[in-house]
Amino acid sequence: MAQSGTSAAFDIRRSSASNLTSLSPSGRLASVDVYITSQCNRRCTYCFLPADFFTSGARMSMDDFAGVVRWCHRQGIHEITLLGGEPSLHPSFGAMVSLAAARRLNVRVVTNGARRFRGLLADGTIGKRNLSRVAVSLDTLDQTAQDCYRGPGAWQDAIDTIKLLRTCQVPFDINVTALRTALNGLDALIGFAEREGCRRVNVHWPSTIGLGSGLSTDEIPGDDEWKAIVRRIEARREARPGFFVEIERGYLDDGMPLTECAVANFSNLEIMPDGRAYRCGLLVDQPGMASLIMTGDELSLSRSAYGEELLRSTMPPTCDGCPVMRPDDRRACIYDKVRSVSIGSTC
Repeated sequence: MAQSGTSAAFDIRRSSASNLTSLSPSGRLASVDVYITSQCNRRCTYCFLPADFFTSGARMSMDDFAGVVRWCHRQGIHEITLLGGEPSLHPSFGAMVSLAAARRLNVRVVTNGARRFRGLLADGTIGKRNLSRVAVSLDTLDQTAQDCYRGPGAWQDAIDTIKLLRTCQVPFDINVTALRTALNGLDALIGFAEREGCRRVNVHWPSTIGLGSGLSTDEIPGDDEWKAIVRRIEARREARPGFFVEIERGYLDDGMPLTECAVANFSNLEIMPDGRAYRCGLLVDQPGMASLIMTGDELSLSRSAYGEELLRSTMPPTCDGCPVMRPDDRRACIYDKVRSVSIGSTC
């Protein structure tokens, strides 16, 4: 069903310039993820994007980004997240942050802590006036392991960025990819995050799509192993108000129904640099699965009986599993998360 490579992405726009059906999301869509550039200073071993994305040179234009912002504003979307690659490497990154903030969108950025990001933060181009929060990628306090996962200098970049965000009083999260070899250090990392003033530690399942398809199976936590981590985090009672740890549920217990499906509910939207759009982040490594397109300030259905839209339209009324998983795979939706309890907070 899926196609590989990047050419299919551009075919979508050329073949669907007319006869498009404009779409409005469900009321559950509160945040939109925008991949503004394919350029990245890292090649993380578990990235969910494929190698040809990073070599494509894809970059969203300022005009196209302004269209996304207008669409978000019109639809009542509260938050826009800038991603890449490394989003700060886009030459108009600072202007994009300012534009979205000026339209009263909460602006979130996911960064690996690139030097350019810190430079823009240090010189005031970005900061607490136009950033609502920043997510820094840090999987472990073990510098050697972090640099092995993400490349030389990755650990120091993340640590320096966290310290600068704290100095600049910009709220920040820490994004953790929970490789098996990093699990023993997870509690220490959570303790570090709390001491540093982090708002949230967001624990992700290791990706096995994109670059992550080459990840050793030894690095993927097993069913029981992951469930044990989820139970540990659910049982945590955080001492600092407002701080919490969030983790993907990962697996469904026997008899537990699927409680979330981004494809069916339109509760998520991922927009790529060339305008193709997906409801589910598990599909962004496959250009052929894109059935939505953002052109100007309109989100449209480009192919009604193809890819992601075909999945959505053929899902049973009582879906009991993700449509891109095997029927016997009791995996929860990647957007189904549980969190620890922050004492003294209603969060």
